[in-house]
Parts: sequence; structure tokens; C-alpha cells
Amino acid sequence: MLPNFLVIGAPRSGTTWIDENLRDHPSVHMARMKETHFFDQNYHRGMAYYESCFAGWKGEPAVGEATPDYLHGQYSAYDIPRLIRRHLPEVRLIASLRNPVDRVYSEFWNTKAKDARNARLSFEAKLQSKPQFIREGFYYEHLRRFYDLFPAERILVLLYDDLVADPRAFMRRIYEFIGVDPGFRSSYETVRVNQARGKKLLARSQTLWHLSRALDRARLHGLAESVRRFNSVEIPAMDRSTRERLIELYRPHNEKLAGLIGRDLSHWNRIDGPETTATTRLPAEGSRATGAPASFSSPNGRSG
Repeated sequence: MLPNFLVIGAPRSGTTWIDENLRDHPSVHMARMKETHFFDQNYHRGMAYYESCFAGWKGEPAVGEATPDYLHGQYSAYDIPRLIRRHLPEVRLIASLRNPVDRVYSEFWNTKAKDARNARLSFEAKLQSKPQFIREGFYYEHLRRFYDLFPAERILVLLYDDLVADPRAFMRRIYEFIGVDPGFRSSYETVRVNQARGKKLLARSQTLWHLSRALDRARLHGLAESVRRFNSVEIPAMDRSTRERLIELYRPHNEKLAGLIGRDLSHWNRIDGPETTATTRLPAEGSRATGAPASFSSPNGRSG
């Protein structure tokens, strides 16, 4: 069995939460792993391998997978949209987009949460060393490649802002788009998943981190969420100067995106947006959490 819908991105924009809710729906069959990475990393393994990722299908009308790197394709030698078009010509595509400034900051903290080698790394230094982080947020150019190959009615673009404001309505739009009961309510609907601040290396207690994982496996999601919240630290607010520079860098891309998807994105240009209010500092790491607002280069090689 091959999928008839894909969640293609964007990273750090709620795709894990979307995947968990979809897995809960009785009319949806998801790939056995959240991210198959077939069209960006594993294409050489062949279509038989890809079909095996959907083993266990029991006739559910909606079959899908979620690999958020499909959208930007920054780390792949493959032409991802064309490969998808070749093998899944009737597929439906879902993208959830987050304010690119907040998205790149979330991705930075996610790298710190997963790899102790990044413990002392500043946000600005990370942007200098890995400009692909910034380019992942050039949503217009990434989406344009898909719109050039697929009819607009088979592409659903949602905003992370909508997920935060009304999770139930957000999932209802996805259920309607893939043709399953939109009234279904998932046990994950009110659970926040895959937050950087709740991951192992940023947790207050490793014991509580393991407990929350065990509770999730037991499908006690509400209790697991309570443990995660108690065990989580606050991510410090981004340096204001750095945020201003990123807003200006992304502004022209956001303006083109707004025209493409028909949404007002002017709130993404605000300095004091809804995701910039956290001020509590993490436990000391021997240096400032965000680092000095040193100059970082934009992906085109000029100072951003």
C-alpha cells in the first residue's frame, strides 16, 4: 500500500503533533515510523521498501506519512517534488508553517536538547555555521516547487498559529482534507509533543523525563503532559537585535508567501510576537544562553 497523503513540513511547526493525532484516527493508517525520509534520503531503497513502511494496513481509506524535510529539501540530492509527482501523482499534500523566526529558534533549541556537544553554542553562532537553518524558512520558494507540479486543491497549507489558537479546528481541516470523519477527537488533541524544552538534555529531572515517556507509551497522555510541564525549563527569549535582523531577512519571503496562500502574515513581522515572551533563563551553561547579538551572514553570503 502506498500513501494518498503526505505531511511535508515544516520542521518544528507541529508535524509530530499532527502525526500523533492522525495515528489516533480509526480511518487513518500512518507509516510505522513518523519520518520515512523516503523521497529525500531513502529513495535508492526502492518502492518495495517504501510500501513496506505502511505494513499493517487494514483497509483504512486515508494512508499517509509525515516527513517535514520534504518541504525544504535542504539536505537531499533528490528533486523531492518531482519524485513525489512521479510515484504518487494523486497524493494530497499538507504543510504546517510557523513564523520562520520562531521556527529557526525552536530548531536551534531542539539541536541543543538532542546533542550535548551543542550545550555552549549560541544561536547566532549556529546561524553562522549552518545557514541551511535559515533557508528552511523560505517557505514561498519551497512551496512554489510543489504548486508547480500539483493542483492547488490538493495542497493544504495551515499555520502553526491556527494550531495554537484552536487545535480541534486545525485537525478538523486536515480530517476534511483527507476525507475522514472530521468530528473525531484524538486523545492527543490537547497534548503538546516534541517541545525542545521538554526533551532529555533540557529536562530538570532525567527520572521524570523517563516517567513521562512511559506514561505516553501507556497512552496516559494527560498525565504525561502534566509531568512534562513540571519537568520543563523555559526557553530564554531571543536577543531582540537578532530577532529584528531575522524579521527583515524573512520579510520579502513572507510577503510572497502571503500572496501564494492567501493569508495575512503581517503578524510575523512583529518584534513582540506571541512566541517571544519567555524570559526565564535555563540553568547556567557557562555562557549566555543566546550569545551576543553578533552579526550573522544571510544564506546568500551577505550580512543578514
